[in-house]
Amino acid sequence: IENFQDVLPLLHKLTNKAMRNRHWLQIMSVTGKTIKLDLERMRLSALLGMGLLEHMEQVEDICNSAVKELMVEGRLNQIAEDWSDQGFTFAPFKNRGPIVLRGQELQEIVNKLEDSQMALGAMTTNRHSAPFRDEVQSWITKL
Repeated sequence: IENFQDVLPLLHKLTNKAMRNRHWLQIMSVTGKTIKLDLERMRLSALLGMGLLEHMEQVEDICNSAVKELMVEGRLNQIAEDWSDQGFTFAPFKNRGPIVLRGQELQEIVNKLEDSQMALGAMTTNRHSAPFRDEVQSWITKL
């Protein structure tokens, strides 16, 4: 029972939606034990058999990294959504037709661009964005 009280908070962290297959592979590497990666049917006995308590700090670090990686992934998805349908609107100029960008809308686009570039710049130095490094670099190039 004492061991179960120690392992219960760790099991709670392992059930976080942020945990991906790559995190489970890291945990298997740390513990030296292999389990079947069927996240819908994972058994408590399989987790307890991994010896999680012996590697508690490392497993907690992996779980915490998973949560932070999920935040990076969410921000990347938000950037992709923001720019997926971004368009420019033009205003008429003298008798030449719509050839000038609208000032107010252009300012909003420039502000969004600066925010996205700052977020992407921060991601390049963030260790938790490593799984998304190619996507971050792609967005930096696009913007």
